[in-house]
Amino acid sequence: MSFGFQEFLPQDLWEIQSQWPVLASLAIIEILLSADNLIEVSSIAAHLPLHQRLMAIRIGVLGAFVARGVLLVLAAPYIAQYPAIRFIGALYLIYLSTAHFTGNRDREPRGPKEHWSFTKTLLSVLTLDLALSIDNIVAAVSLSKTPWVVWSSILFGFIFIGLFGRFTVHLIKRSKALLETVYVLVGCLGVLLLVEIITHTANLTHIQDEERFWGLISVVVITLIYDAQRGIQRVVEPILKKFVMPVLRVVHFPLSLLFLPVRKLGNLIGK
Repeated sequence: MSFGFQEFLPQDLWEIQSQWPVLASLAIIEILLSADNLIEVSSIAAHLPLHQRLMAIRIGVLGAFVARGVLLVLAAPYIAQYPAIRFIGALYLIYLSTAHFTGNRDREPRGPKEHWSFTKTLLSVLTLDLALSIDNIVAAVSLSKTPWVVWSSILFGFIFIGLFGRFTVHLIKRSKALLETVYVLVGCLGVLLLVEIITHTANLTHIQDEERFWGLISVVVITLIYDAQRGIQRVVEPILKKFVMPVLRVVHFPLSLLFLPVRKLGNLIGK
């Protein structure tokens, strides 16, 4: 299975119509993950003068999508072909989600950023782009093994962030629910990928594309409703703290050990 540029176009219009649930699902995920990527890049470059900061952010956005393209060509065929790699990828997505909700995710590199030069900041941004592109590619390939569909999602994300990136980042910063939605979706995709591997291995019922799409939409809607309704929060929040958070911590601990090298690499970026 190849994810090269020659696989970019669909065979016919019927193929496009049949793939709409996957395209729509990937579009939602790509927008949210790209916006989160942009927030982190903006945070790293915040200490620079305005003109250098804007240049670093623009290069960072371009670098993020170049990194995804490179990873798509080099890594996606192996992710799609080997269940063991998809299994590790699924665990990585769950790790990212649990790290966020348990407060064990460093959102900024360590070190005195205020004294970084433009060159060092830019190198840190580009290295971070490569690291953050892994979850995008794993998430995309977990939803579709059709090359033109995955390529389209990356192109759509690049165009959307280029046109509406500042607006989207502003919304995410204003609404905590949107940021939470990103990592709820990441965790759900990790679990979904595990279920796909198990059902495929055991020859059980395959999850349909429409079911995945409406499941993702449901996650977004439920998260936004929860954020908007204080009454629901007062009822649900104690349940989340008492029952859900302990489970997330238990799940996160072995995953944090498994992906300790990734954490160490992330810390090295900031030195």
